[in-house]
Amino acid sequence: MFRFFSYFAVLVACFVLTTEVVFAGFGVTPPYVRNTSLTRNSNYEQQILIVRGDPNVPLKASVMIDAPGFSDWIEIVEGTEFELPRGEQKVPMTVRVRVPDDAEFKNYVGSLRIKTGAVDDSVTAGSVNISLGAQIDLELNVIDKVIEDFKIRKIGISDLNEGVKIGWLYFPGKINFEMMLENIGNVDISPSKVVFRIYDASGSVLVEETKNLGKIEQVKPFAIEDIVAEIPTRLPAGNYIARYQIFNHDESKLEGEVNLNILPYGTLQAAGFGFYGLSLAHKISVILPIVAMIVLAILFVISRRRNRIRS
Repeated sequence: MFRFFSYFAVLVACFVLTTEVVFAGFGVTPPYVRNTSLTRNSNYEQQILIVRGDPNVPLKASVMIDAPGFSDWIEIVEGTEFELPRGEQKVPMTVRVRVPDDAEFKNYVGSLRIKTGAVDDSVTAGSVNISLGAQIDLELNVIDKVIEDFKIRKIGISDLNEGVKIGWLYFPGKINFEMMLENIGNVDISPSKVVFRIYDASGSVLVEETKNLGKIEQVKPFAIEDIVAEIPTRLPAGNYIARYQIFNHDESKLEGEVNLNILPYGTLQAAGFGFYGLSLAHKISVILPIVAMIVLAILFVISRRRNRIRS
């Protein structure tokens, strides 16, 4: 009987201890900030999740940066002291790295130490204030190499109005080709071009080949952002199949096929291309008369001044 109660007491003790570990549990994920392809002037952000077992007590977190030789590169976006609010078991913390333009090309190793304690007004008389902590390793490598590369995570396309003719000018329809781009290089980047080959509804007859006008917005190193390529089309309203290619210089990064629905002009409120979308011939036909009028006006003013001087 004594042995039975001894076993029972041990089981109860284990249950209590296990419950206490879960209750007071504290950690971070991932437990590191790591980047091996930084270069001078690189900016990098990484989110760390602070996870705790008991979200019912508000806590104050303090972060100490231990980064010999590069501590001024490191910024905690939320500040080195911030609150873990009551009710939130997972609290994000963003670590921002800014590499200066005179950084040495080498490996940099350090750490962030997080300590938590009770918020002042949450400590009651006679209570025990347990301080919890965790460490985040810093592993950064600054290299003497420019990396220009990206991945396309997602694409999308919306319906559009057909173009419109005003006078002798034709303003094309605007295809907004949406891309979610992940910059996996260490410099700002965007697709160098996006090419559309548009086929009839059967996909057998090529009816137009076109590409984006102007530069596409760039994405910062190591960031993921939504960007848009604006592509002109002179096709009438109808249903088409568009086969696209997204390029990084001469390399095709992604190819695919989407349905393209062009609606009669005025169906949608979305704006099409303005002057920028005109063909070169139409641009010249607009600009040339304006330039001619300006030149004639200047010549007229010069002529009048000369006549006044003579008189």
